[in-house]
Amino acid sequence: MIGTLTAPRSDRVLSRIGAFFTDGRFAVFALAVLLAYQAFLLVMTFAPAGAGALGAFVEDFRIWCFNYDPKTGWMQWTLVWTTISEPLLIEVILLVVWGGTIRGLWRGQRRALLSLAGLGCFLVCALAVSLVGLAKGGEKQTVPTFPAESLRTHLAMPAFSLFNQEGEPVTRAQFKGRVLLVTAVYSSCGTACPMILSEVRHVLDQLTPAERAELAVLAISLNPEQDTGPLRALTLTQYDLEKSQVHFLNGGAAEVNTLLDQLQIARARNPRTGAIEHASVFYLIDRRGQIAYRLSMSERHQAWLVPAVRVLLAERAD
Repeated sequence: MIGTLTAPRSDRVLSRIGAFFTDGRFAVFALAVLLAYQAFLLVMTFAPAGAGALGAFVEDFRIWCFNYDPKTGWMQWTLVWTTISEPLLIEVILLVVWGGTIRGLWRGQRRALLSLAGLGCFLVCALAVSLVGLAKGGEKQTVPTFPAESLRTHLAMPAFSLFNQEGEPVTRAQFKGRVLLVTAVYSSCGTACPMILSEVRHVLDQLTPAERAELAVLAISLNPEQDTGPLRALTLTQYDLEKSQVHFLNGGAAEVNTLLDQLQIARARNPRTGAIEHASVFYLIDRRGQIAYRLSMSERHQAWLVPAVRVLLAERAD
């Protein structure tokens, strides 16, 4: 008896679920979610950044999603508009396939469709609010003091002879007695490299003129075949990085890749997109030419980067 009653009830539930996905209501719900998502992206693009929990979340969102530079206000606008326009194709497909059905439902079930659309918008708004809340909660976490002694290494910096963005020869020997900040990027990178170069800009902004005079930045090309001198110079200009302070190095592909291998900087070209997927690292070289610290782009290591530079600047060369 129980079995005979349960089966029809389950059939009715499945029938209602199937109807939701086939009679146009799901299309209305999906359109509402996609439009609300695009509205959220527009708010993240144009809302004021930096003031309060919401402003801090907006700034972090732009940095991670749009390669935003807080100092200059620059964003990678191609990435911005690509992200915002991505749902358009799905929206067009939904309208083409379900447009007639939706118009029929609108004439007879307008209130139900408005409720569905409102539910979709509410879910996107609730998710956005929860993300802001999580970001605000994360602000309470404190980064431990930089453990200078426990992280210190004494490894020889590999010798190299490359050329900077101006075509000038650059070798390890010419920086004897100075502190080096070494990283690896490439000009057409639209993901990690903008964050790396923005972090370099941030480090330089935190130092005094006297400290900056004792520091040189070397950015090794991850794409030696295509990173021309003018392209590398343009990349540094976009981040307001002076050629006297930052050397964007390139040379023969074999020589550049040998140096990257010696520094154990992992990288691989994605065969589908052509992008170079790579580690985001900073090497700090002391005045004696030894690798003192290896830091990543994690939140903790970013907070340690300036203190680590200052530890090495405070040392005297032998």
